[in-house]
Amino acid sequence: MAYRFPSHSGFTLICILGNKMDLREGLGFAHSSIQEQQAYKLMLKAFSSMAVSINCSQLNRDVDLMKVLQIVLGDNPSVIYFDKTKIQIEESVLGKRILLTGVHSKPQAEKMNQTLDVTANKIASLIKTKAASNDEYSLLITLYEILQKNIRYDKDELQANARGTSKNPASHNAYGAIINKLAVCDGFSSAFVLLAQKLGLKCMLVVGRSAYTSTLAEHAWNIVKVHDRYYHMDITWDARKYQEFDEFSYVYFAVTDVEIAGDHSWNKSATPICLYNDFSYYSKSGLYANNTGQLNEIIKGIGGKNAGIFRAKLSPEIKLPDNAGDYLVQMALNEAAKPGQRIQASYDWNENTRCFFAKIIYP
Repeated sequence: MAYRFPSHSGFTLICILGNKMDLREGLGFAHSSIQEQQAYKLMLKAFSSMAVSINCSQLNRDVDLMKVLQIVLGDNPSVIYFDKTKIQIEESVLGKRILLTGVHSKPQAEKMNQTLDVTANKIASLIKTKAASNDEYSLLITLYEILQKNIRYDKDELQANARGTSKNPASHNAYGAIINKLAVCDGFSSAFVLLAQKLGLKCMLVVGRSAYTSTLAEHAWNIVKVHDRYYHMDITWDARKYQEFDEFSYVYFAVTDVEIAGDHSWNKSATPICLYNDFSYYSKSGLYANNTGQLNEIIKGIGGKNAGIFRAKLSPEIKLPDNAGDYLVQMALNEAAKPGQRIQASYDWNENTRCFFAKIIYP
């Protein structure tokens, strides 16, 4: 299915009443300590008036202000009036103060919020229309696909960040992702939170570190709550796989703490426990193999449908040779090839999540 973000031009907006944005105490707030919640409320009040600084002198000095700030912004992705990459914390004998720089004028910020709110509402309506049903899984998988299809990963901003600078601060927020269709990880994750909230779902942003290839770096992703269970979602890494293969990727859709910990690290005391893999694309699609027999059936079943895309997720109990990716793609090629036909495949094997993907290339 082809998804496209709706045009955002020509709309008038309602997400700001007077000078106040539609802000909330979200899922991140619920998993914060009492002292962190006090800081959270202070920051939320400051954001509602688009403050350029926040006096934190009344807060406990031991509170990690940057941590709380990330939680507040994660719960409130519509806060886009300042540059997230240049936040400063000033400390004196009187206490601490947060300085926000790169601040837009109120008229400009309100216009940006209006554009973002109306466009997000249009996308949420599109998701509800495109989803197979109105259940949480259908809404989330459609949201996941729409973001992959429409947002490009901002490699230039990533390289600038590695040098300690920023070329495009908007790529770090929901506006850059949804309106400019260009983002790095926190932009992707902020857009995911905003749209999930528009769909009536509870979602938070997680800040930690991850290695997309081999280098460990700062990273952001999401945790969603569905029926009192929690699941990790890393739309950024799956969107990059989409750009590589031009096919949707579900490697990091609804994964557990154990599964994502292979290439992600974070403060687990600050997030809910994610134990279940029942909500993953592979479990829902009958593509999860508990043993070798089931793996063979999945590969054979896909080949029998003459499908050009092979996907499977393997239980840790399944033993594979050292060259696991080559081994699995050969299985797919054997099932996809017709007698006398020579075909190739581009493929990906994620050792941490044990997800396999292959795209058959026919002559």
